[in-house]
Amino acid sequence: MASYAPIGQASFSSTPFNYSPLLSDGDDVVSRSASMASGGGVQKRGTILKYDPATGLITIPAATTDCNAILVNDIDATSAAASALIYVGGKFKADAIIWPGALSHALCTESLRMHDIQIESVVFTDGTLVKAQSLDSEGQAAQQVVEFNKSEEEAARSGAPGKAAAEQKPSMDSPWAYLTAEEREKNPEFAEVPTAKELGEAVGAGEGSGAPVTLSPTSDTVAATPETASFHVTMTAPGVGTWTPVKDSSTWLSIVSPTAPQSTDGDVTYAVGLNNSGLSRTATITVNGKTFTINQSAT
Repeated sequence: MASYAPIGQASFSSTPFNYSPLLSDGDDVVSRSASMASGGGVQKRGTILKYDPATGLITIPAATTDCNAILVNDIDATSAAASALIYVGGKFKADAIIWPGALSHALCTESLRMHDIQIESVVFTDGTLVKAQSLDSEGQAAQQVVEFNKSEEEAARSGAPGKAAAEQKPSMDSPWAYLTAEEREKNPEFAEVPTAKELGEAVGAGEGSGAPVTLSPTSDTVAATPETASFHVTMTAPGVGTWTPVKDSSTWLSIVSPTAPQSTDGDVTYAVGLNNSGLSRTATITVNGKTFTINQSAT
């Protein structure tokens, strides 16, 4: 009688995913690309944020009315600006949310609701938040699939590469983001990465995030008396897109020039008012995601 080698045995791991479920379901989820300026620290997935659509910047909310977004991925903006993905619409689990400081949970939830962000299973009793129960490991794995599939659907509708495709293609932050037509022809694996010309046209049409730039210097300390100063903006991909300075909400700081989008290197001139408060103060000017900090002393 012929003998046969035994059939190989397969083994399976029961180790659960180390994954925090965030989405309550995969319906009506809306996401955006954003960035946090240097000095923003380490922020975790699920953190409630303030998102400024005009600049694409995210910050920690100072008031409950600022709450309008939720962080998708962990980021570290301790010493450099950090790119991020945020949710600006959808339904989320309360036990996965990181609430902003001592702000009222009820009012934060109401502000989020006004921006089409729903927090599931939240009950407020005398100011106490009662959260939903965590999912078990099987539920966590299923939730991961829901989020992944939803992101792929959104990408398909928008015509952009999905998460799976993006992992195989260079980031727009990489040098490959600014290929010439000849370079792209020689590197077919980057066929879907836009050329510098295409990217510039998209930015000019208002569809891009603006020209990549560097600032020099990145901060300045000014006297308590009114004065005018400036810093330099250098375009790291010349001819690609435009840049425009945007100041924060500080009333004592104003931008003198430029006041219109710029397509070449140039200076940003700003003015500060008198500071006789006895306390030093700080303000910022953002240029396409890069932050310039003004520190003013006091009399």
